[in-house]
Amino acid sequence: MWQEAQHAVAESFLLLAVGHHLAIAVVAVLLWIRRRSTERTIAVYFALAFATATVALASHPSARVMSAFAAGLSVLWCLEIAHPRNVLSFNRTPRPRLALMGALGLFAVLYPGYSGELPSFVFSPLGVILPPTLLLALALMNAASPSTNRPVHWTLATIGLVMGANGVFQGGWVHAPLIAASLYAVPLLLGRAKLLEDRGSIDATSVRAVHDRMHERRVLLSRSRRSSIRKLDIRKRRK
Repeated sequence: MWQEAQHAVAESFLLLAVGHHLAIAVVAVLLWIRRRSTERTIAVYFALAFATATVALASHPSARVMSAFAAGLSVLWCLEIAHPRNVLSFNRTPRPRLALMGALGLFAVLYPGYSGELPSFVFSPLGVILPPTLLLALALMNAASPSTNRPVHWTLATIGLVMGANGVFQGGWVHAPLIAASLYAVPLLLGRAKLLEDRGSIDATSVRAVHDRMHERRVLLSRSRRSSIRKLDIRKRRK
């Protein structure tokens, strides 16, 4: 029932989805140029995206529960605008996680199954229905973890898991990435994934440090040998 309602809403709000794609492009450019102090800008976008999804989903009688979910998320992002708690810096994010979340974010922009005859990248219903909007938000928050707004992050993961499981049960495996992103958020929020990543980085750092020390010792030994050989040559010449 939810899937049929989402398809009907997506077809009814084509121009709204296109507008959100343009907004995402602008936000991405700002994020690339400024790189810092973009937390409020991104919070404004997601507050607006979930607000428009609230209105779009409320237009269908079978989508009222999803509309309530979207309204709650919009309120949480509005609170984030007023009192920012996200620190969206990705400098310390492990590269494998950053690559995985980037792939999931791209999938959210392309989210297949709702475009009909149009290309997916033109009509992924961002800001219209929940699955692609949730996936994009989760990809961003997972990449920035642990410096995220935990109530917002937990709510996104919980609703994402509910929507993803329902989507897989009713609509197919196209919603599996949403489940993956939601489940990936749980160990990040509990701190376990961060500990494992830190251990891996510490191990890698220690190995590199050992190699660096060995290299330095080899350089020092070669230099001492060269200096001793030069001294011997000088003594021989004097004799």
